[in-house]
Order: sequence, then structure tokens, then C-alpha cells
Amino acid sequence: MSMDLSVIVVNYNVKAYIDQCLRSVQRASQGLQVEVIVVDNASSDGSVAHIEKHFPWVTCIASPKNLGFGRANNLAAAQAKGEFVLYLNPDTVVSEDNFRRAIEVMRAQPEIGSMGCRMIDGSGHFLPESKRGLPTPAVALYRIVGLAKLFPKHPRFGAYYAGHLAPEESGYVDVHCGAWMLMRGAVLHEIGGFDETFFMYGEDIDLSYRVLLAGYRNYYLADRPILHYKGESTKHQSWHYIKTFHEAMAIFATKHFQGQALAYRALISLGIYAKGLATLTRSWGRTVLPFLLTLFIGYVLSDGVSTYWERNHRYVEGGAYPERFRLVFLPLFAVFWTVSMAFLGAFSKFASLRRVVTAFLITSGVMLASYAFLPMDWRFSRALVALFSLGHLVGFFAVRASLNARGRSGLFYRGYGQAEAHVGSGKWPMDSLALRVLHLRPKTLFFHPEEHSFQGMIDAMISIAALLPDGVRFRMAYPSWTLGSDTHASASDSGKLALSQSPVRRQKRALDVGIGLLALFGVALLLWTKRGRRMLSHVPAVLSGRMTWVGYLVPGPHLPPLRPSVFQHGPGTFTVDIAHDADLRYAENWRPELDVYALLSGSF
Repeated sequence: MSMDLSVIVVNYNVKAYIDQCLRSVQRASQGLQVEVIVVDNASSDGSVAHIEKHFPWVTCIASPKNLGFGRANNLAAAQAKGEFVLYLNPDTVVSEDNFRRAIEVMRAQPEIGSMGCRMIDGSGHFLPESKRGLPTPAVALYRIVGLAKLFPKHPRFGAYYAGHLAPEESGYVDVHCGAWMLMRGAVLHEIGGFDETFFMYGEDIDLSYRVLLAGYRNYYLADRPILHYKGESTKHQSWHYIKTFHEAMAIFATKHFQGQALAYRALISLGIYAKGLATLTRSWGRTVLPFLLTLFIGYVLSDGVSTYWERNHRYVEGGAYPERFRLVFLPLFAVFWTVSMAFLGAFSKFASLRRVVTAFLITSGVMLASYAFLPMDWRFSRALVALFSLGHLVGFFAVRASLNARGRSGLFYRGYGQAEAHVGSGKWPMDSLALRVLHLRPKTLFFHPEEHSFQGMIDAMISIAALLPDGVRFRMAYPSWTLGSDTHASASDSGKLALSQSPVRRQKRALDVGIGLLALFGVALLLWTKRGRRMLSHVPAVLSGRMTWVGYLVPGPHLPPLRPSVFQHGPGTFTVDIAHDADLRYAENWRPELDVYALLSGSF
């Protein structure tokens, strides 16, 4: 029997995502003759062993070095036997009838040489790169100067993202995205595979254009959307990405627009720096600006408080604080307070009121404890330190309120009526899911793919995203990991574990230092208890970074690494299986208050 389809996946250090991808491919292959070829580009996360163990029906080619996207795909395509060849990213999920529908359309319309499909990201929103126009110099110029954004549906100005075609409308386009690109095998053999001159980015544009040059058409399939966790295998918002992508466009221009190559390269250079400047400006507006405003307002309020205190309490009959108080003490206090709050995650877009309060208490506690170690001539007033902390907090709230005044998210990231909800048997039913989410508004919605079709989950994400554009984070829950995609978390081989993220690890380290300093301040009280004496004996190790206060029950390679811990986050009486599950939840959902609770409750 002839092979209907060859699916080619290039993997690089995304074990959890390619596991999910292959699960969806297996479902979509039912009733078809399908072969799957995975090329691993020298991953270091155990992807090859995982694929060979759990997906023995997959042909896995383990490359000893990173071949790049195009070369790796060509290596697999040379072995492909299918009538059609699908290039698929590892961070995608296809619906159960995606393959069947695509092949059906291709067979019915022989003029189609290649096909792309509608893609949504991990939040349920449409990805505009699902359909694109040919990036001619004029189209590139319209995008760089902003006309494409102002007139997205205009046939000329919006051509970069094929604005003439609605996301839900199938039709002919110029360029496909390589995340899901279906080729007619005969056409692929005729024009050749990816141009290996492109190491990463631009190969899909080049291949799409060569399909057009060969006299075939490129088709966009809208009615079988897929999920694409955009950039889990390659990050899309870094300066390196911007530069690499535009350099790939320069290669494309030199190859296909020789007469206009010089002008095109000039536009590309302009695009690189314009995009870089825009990215820097957005980043500065989100991070540096709130920090500086809080620092400034906090300093001004502290100066006002100190002036009042000086005249009405400390020096009622005349006199003033020494000059170093305003020139050194107040600025250092403002910097330390603001940096500490930022380090603890209070400036994050997703910071909840609980996180801000926790960060404030830790910061203020550390500063009050540190006050006792200052020289006598620098101890101006403990009450002033407390008032300064409150003044900076007022400044923080004022800045956050003003910057969010035009947004829809409110002052804090609150989640909604409940922290999370699960979709499945004994939980929220799929048939009334959108209505429940609209009324109850959970912060995070967990799908259980073993209980639902991928098509049903993708459709639900699209519907919910349309109802609540900024409202819900979606997660795919598996026994070994939980997968999702959002703007403040990055992928790892352990899925979306909080303790695998650098900002969260910094918070934990800051908490360790803060608790260590508080322990030194309360040395007399701690000496009265056995646990207190144990804490004091480990303060040097924790402050030096050799240990952490609270850690896992049973540390293992499946968890983000932590320093050896003084205490555990839960009882030591758990069985190994229960302890493993508890550790996984601790790593996934870590917050400062979990460690504080563990220390105060004595549950270690």
C-alpha cells in the first residue's frame, strides 16, 4: 500500500513539546498511511531516548551536531516515501482530522503545490504568520513604516500578512510558515528541498516562492487550525532573532531580487534597527520606566516625611539631620527598596496583590533587621525606616495605577473567581466550557488531553480567547509535565515549572537571604527552640548561597535543581510516589509564601 503522508519534525531541546506533538500526530494519522521522521539536532535534554522509548513507530535520526532547520529537514526528506510531505514544528499540536482534510483538498486541486494552515498560539489567538505575502521591497517598506499595521486588510499595504484574506477564510497566498507546511511530494522532488544557505528563518519563504516559480499555487487552509506554541524551540523576541531573521531576508533578496538587492538590503538594515529600537522602547516602558518612577516618587515622599519628622518630632526646638542623611542615606534606601521589590517580582506584569505584599514585607523586614547593624551615627530612626517603606509603597501603587490606567488588566494580576479549573470527567464539561469560563473566569484552565480530542481543545481555546482576550492561561496537563505558553514563562524540558524560571529562582534566593538576616536579628528568640538553633547553624551556608532554607522531599533529575536544603516543604513521611508528586507541584507553583509557611508551620 502506498504511503499517503511523510511527517518530518526537527527537534532541539523541547522534549516535553515534541512528546505532545507526536501524540497529536498519532491521532491525526488514524485511517491514513503515515510515516513520521524526527531529526534531533544534538539535543541535550534526553529527547532521543524519550522518543525511542515512548514512540517506537517514529524513525528518529540523532544528529551529533546542530544541522540547522533546512539541512535537517532535507536529511529527513531524502528518506520520505509519502505522496505528500509535511514539515512540522515540534511545538505544534494538530487536530485529529487535520491531515485527512489537508490531503483531501490537495488531491482535489492538483494546481496546489504546497499548503499552509491556520495557526493559533498558546493563548488561543490567531498567528498572523499563518498566511503571508511575498516580501518584496515594497511590501517590506510598507511593514517597516507601519502602513501594514494601520491598514491590515488593504490588498497592497497589508500584503505582508495577506490582509486580503480573513483568518477564517481559506484561499491562495504567496508564503507559508514552516511550522506546518504541506508539500506535494512530486513538487518537492521537482524544485528541491530547503535552501541550506539559510541556517534558520527564511527557508520557508524561499521554498514557498520556488513553488510559485515552478507554476504551482500555495493554499491557506483555514478550517483545520493547529496550536503552535510560537517560539518554544526558537525564541522570537530577542535581538538575536530579529537580526538573524532580517539577515535571512537579505539572503532571500540577493537570491531572488538581484536587480533590487541593494535597495532591499538597505530596507532590511533599516528594519533591523527599527525593530530593535521598538523592542528596546517597549522593554524600557515595561521595566525601566516603572522602576525609575517608583525610585523617584519614593525618594520625594521619603524626603517629605523626613522633613516633617525633623521639624515636628526630632528637632522641635531647632536643628536638622546631618547632610549625609539626605545625600547618602535617603538615596541608598530608595535604591535598595526598589531593587529588592523588583528582585522579588513586584514589578512583574503578572504580580498579584499577594506577591506585592509578600515582597513588601520581606523587603521591609530585611531593612529593619539590617538597621540594627548600622553604626550608631547612621541610625537616624527606626520609625523613619518604617515610614520610608510605606512611602515607597505608596509611590509603587501610584506608578502601577498610572501605567495601567489605559489597560484592561487592572492594578494587579488577580486571576479571577478561582485560581484554576480543570476540564474533564468529574470536572468542568467541555460542552459548556465557554459559558462557565465567561461567568467564573478562572486564572488558569487545565485541559487533560487523555480525556479530550485535540480538535475540541483547540476550538475551546479559540472561543474563550475571543470572549476574554486577556483573561485565561491555558495548560495541557500530562502525568509528567504541564505545558503552556504565555509572555512571562519559558519552556523547559520540565514543562512550565516555576522553579525552572530565572526570575522565580532569584525570588527564592532573595527570600533565603532575607530570612537569614531576620534569623540573625532574632538570634535570642531562635536559641530557645531546637528548630531555631538549627536555623542559626545554617545561616552562613544559606547567605553564602551553598544552601537554601526550603527544598524538595526527594530531589531528582526531573526537577529544576536547587541547593541542598535545611528543611523540606512537606512532611518526610510521604511515600516516594506521593513525595515525587508533591515535589513536582512545589516546583511548578512555587511562591515565596510557600517557603515562609513551611518554616512557620514546622511541617518539615
